[in-house]
Amino acid sequence: MGEHQVTYAARAFRQDASSAMKGDIVRGLVELITNCDDAYDDSTTGKIRIEVEHRRSKPWRVVVRDRASGMRREKLVTAIGGLGGRTSGFEIGANVRGNLGRGAKDLTAFGPVTFESICDKYYSSMVLEEDGTYDAPKERQATPDDRERLGIPRGSGTVVTVVVADNFRCPRHDRLLRTLSQHYQLRDINSDPRREMTLVDSNSGQNDGVRYARPSLTEVVGLDLEIDGFPDAQAILTIFRNAERYENSSADTCRPEGILIKGTRAIYENTLFNLESNVYAHWFSGHLVCPYIDELARSYDERFEARQRQDPANPIPIITRGRDGLEGDHPFRKALAGAVESVLAELVRKEEAQAKEGVTTETAKMRRTLDRLGQDLGRMVDADLREIDEDGLGGSGDGDDEGPIRIIPASPVLYVGENKTLSVVAHRDVGVDALDIELDPEGVVELLNGATVTLEDHPRRDDLMIGRIGLRPLIEDDETYFTVRRGELEAMALIQVRPEREDPEPGSHDEFEFERDRYHMTLGRRRRLKLYAPVDIANDCGTEFTVQSSSSGVVPLGGGGSLEFDEELLCYAGQVEVDPRVLGKRATLTASLGEVTTQCNVVVSQYDRGGPSIEIRIVDEAGGKYRALVDREGDHTVIKILGGHPAIRRYLGPGPDFPNQDERGARLMIAEIVAGEASRIVMEKRFSVSGELDAPAFYSEHLTYMHRYLRRCHKMMVSDAEL
Repeated sequence: MGEHQVTYAARAFRQDASSAMKGDIVRGLVELITNCDDAYDDSTTGKIRIEVEHRRSKPWRVVVRDRASGMRREKLVTAIGGLGGRTSGFEIGANVRGNLGRGAKDLTAFGPVTFESICDKYYSSMVLEEDGTYDAPKERQATPDDRERLGIPRGSGTVVTVVVADNFRCPRHDRLLRTLSQHYQLRDINSDPRREMTLVDSNSGQNDGVRYARPSLTEVVGLDLEIDGFPDAQAILTIFRNAERYENSSADTCRPEGILIKGTRAIYENTLFNLESNVYAHWFSGHLVCPYIDELARSYDERFEARQRQDPANPIPIITRGRDGLEGDHPFRKALAGAVESVLAELVRKEEAQAKEGVTTETAKMRRTLDRLGQDLGRMVDADLREIDEDGLGGSGDGDDEGPIRIIPASPVLYVGENKTLSVVAHRDVGVDALDIELDPEGVVELLNGATVTLEDHPRRDDLMIGRIGLRPLIEDDETYFTVRRGELEAMALIQVRPEREDPEPGSHDEFEFERDRYHMTLGRRRRLKLYAPVDIANDCGTEFTVQSSSSGVVPLGGGGSLEFDEELLCYAGQVEVDPRVLGKRATLTASLGEVTTQCNVVVSQYDRGGPSIEIRIVDEAGGKYRALVDREGDHTVIKILGGHPAIRRYLGPGPDFPNQDERGARLMIAEIVAGEASRIVMEKRFSVSGELDAPAFYSEHLTYMHRYLRRCHKMMVSDAEL
């Protein structure tokens, strides 16, 4: 062993803490609550009290109290002052949830953390600063005043206070209560009759119990699971079928569906493994109890400390540093996933087969109408989603052409009758929190929020600030220079105002073109891009086309293809398969059909942020309160109109034939439902980066999209001649 230790600087401490907490106070509360639970032994009834101060524009406090074993000064030094040490008891097999040796230290990502404890009639305290520094803990005899202030009238206990910086959002009391009650990592604690957890709004004094009631569900699987390649591993898998099919993301910590992966005590993740994208997998929930996970974690640490070679079957820590579940590249995590997926996939296949038995065959007339509407609406939704990407709301962080201040989009186009929001992004180190706005000439557009834009924390980038400006176009076919300035810093964009846009006629392809102008493609996931050509161009130039890429990181496989006549679209159509090979790469694809060319732009992302190609179906299913469901199948989106819903069945008639589906009332209802689901697709993306929604803005934006989509849906479903 070397003579010197690498210095762990304050900046690295801060970065690690921020990475673990991700700016979410709920992650910090989960850490504190599980620590409190671990402090009680298994046979002890214990209280956990959480007090949250709700403030805006100033620091606010979070206080978590327990009446467990408490800590003396020496324990504070080892448990809090040591970093990454094996101090929780997990390392010796204790039945605890803590296992990373970081514990509440990561709470410093929000601000200074004060630890106060009474143990063996002694009061001890310690303050851990944001940079990881601390003064020597204090200790003295506990006084009655100490007990009254800490809320520990007798015995032992610990109080942790976090002073949260004002740049972190404080969730509303009711929202925080719901999140803590249903958070998957806290469900065992919240349903344990030996624990009494309370959430208190320090401002109003509102006091609510935090509980989780386990749903009564039908068990469909209960077995001892064998893990291939790990004969010593014991795992018990239990799967339930939910009362309804959910449609929540794997990032939703409160979602009901999913398999909880548990060790001896800790819950590490909630997952449907590789079946997340299969909508039928979301019928199921359950848990996988596997103490072997904890054994692997301990074994790795023991070998590391003993400077022994790691076991090839356990080459890396199995528990992620950021508390985001198990390490996906660990051999055991892969084997575990394979074992569970084989069981879950069979349930999913049966569920899918049952659903297909109830799928209706629409009439030929309805099928043609839905196909045309899906194609046409898909283009409109794609355009709106691309606009959101161009507005920088996704926080891609590509870093290309980033100046100290940027206006996004760089060349905004406004249409009369449609308000638009521009984003202004500034690097945090430029040191400005507001910018002045100038228009030259004035009168072309109207500033909806005044002549100053305030900058706030960017939702995805710690190094950036962002502000948004609402604009209303006033004069069509005109333009104005839009400048934001503070001191010597400035950025400029040319705003063009165009007349009110008309929706394109369905199925019209007047030129040789890609289906979209811009694609966001997922790294390593090949995708077929569609091309179209009108009959006259195909007759003049032939049907064989070639495709070239400006970058070797985005490869059109085969180099081209051929077009065939599409009877429905009344034009020629073809496709080329594209392989995105390099993350972050941007490319221009150029397709040539004789002397005619067309182009599209491709960006390779970690995740596909592109818009959907929409397919619309009527299915003989019910979804509780939902009239329709949006599913993702391959590279397109499916809007399923649930014919089993009572309000829909009233117009369509009984399934699976739905005899009234071609009646005008049924078609009008379908138009309303489809427009609503299309609006929801766009609104979910537009507001996905916001912690809390601005209700008036949300409502206004939603009406804008509904207005556009309703016009198209109604026109497609009911012709003018029928009115």
